Amino acid sequence: MKLPGPFSITRVVETEGPSFAPDFLLPDAVPDAFAQTDASRDPRFYDAASNKLVMGFYALIIRTERNVILVDTCVGNDKERPMRPDWHRRNGSFLTDLAASGCPAESVTHVLCTHLHVDHVGWNTRLIGGRWVPTFPNAKYLMARTEVDHWQEVRRRDANVNHGSWDDSVQPILDAGLAVIVDSDYEIEPGIHLMPAPGHTPGNVILCLDDGKQRAYLVGDTIHHPVQIERPQWSSRFCADPQLAATTRIAFIERVAESGAWVLPAHFPRPTAVQITGDAGGFGFTTPQT
Repeated sequence: MKLPGPFSITRVVETEGPSFAPDFLLPDAVPDAFAQTDASRDPRFYDAASNKLVMGFYALIIRTERNVILVDTCVGNDKERPMRPDWHRRNGSFLTDLAASGCPAESVTHVLCTHLHVDHVGWNTRLIGGRWVPTFPNAKYLMARTEVDHWQEVRRRDANVNHGSWDDSVQPILDAGLAVIVDSDYEIEPGIHLMPAPGHTPGNVILCLDDGKQRAYLVGDTIHHPVQIERPQWSSRFCADPQLAATTRIAFIERVAESGAWVLPAHFPRPTAVQITGDAGGFGFTTPQT
C-alpha cells in the first residue's frame, strides 16, 4: 500500500484487525470516557461488536534516490512467544509480501527500529538452520544508543525481557556486526533524520522526512491509536513512563498540528497516514480519503 508523504512510502502489513479492548491498551479509555470520542464511532478504528481497537502491525518502507529504509520489523516468524498465542511461532508471508512490494530483503540499506519492543524487532532476524540470522544482510540496523543501553541493562537482570526478543531479534544483529548505534538525532541522509521521543521507552525515536515539498513523521508507538490524537494525555499500558510519554505526545501533536505534515504511527489501520488538525483546545485529524 502506497502512502502519501515525501520520497516514497509503502506499508507492508503483517497483521491487521481488532486487537485490544480500549481500556486494556489505554487504561484511561474506560467505557464512559471512550464513548465520548470520535474514534469510538468510527468503524475503521473501533470494532464495537468485539469491543476492540482496530490496529495494524506493519513495516514502512522509505525509498529515496540513495537508500531503501525499512522502519520497524513487526513480530516475525518462528519466534517463541508463548505468552502471546497470536505471535507464537508465526508462519506468515511478510517476506514474500515485502518482495512483492518491490523491496526484496537484499535491497534494504537501512533498518530502523524506533524502539526495541517485541513487535518492532521480529523480522530483524529469521531462523535458518536452527540459528537466528539477519534478515536484511546488506542493511545497517540503526538503533538509538539510549534504547540499546536501557535494554542491555534490563536483559542482564531478566532473560525473558520483551518475550525473549532481545536474544532472538536484537543480540544476533549486534553479534553479526550489522548494528549501528546512533544518537537520537542521527541523520541518515539529507532530509531524513531521527528525533528523540522518550516515554514509551527511554530511547524511543521518531523518523522525520522532508524532501523540500512534503514532510512526514514516522512516530512508532509515540501514538498507538487515533483516539490518542483526541486524547493525547492517554498513554498505553506498555509505556515505560506514561507521564513522559504523554508529555512527548502532546508536544509533538502541538508541533505538527495544522502544518500539513503527514503523521504515520506504527499501528494505525488503514488509511495509516493522517494530518493533524486543531489546537490546544482540541485536536483531530484528516485522512487521505477525506
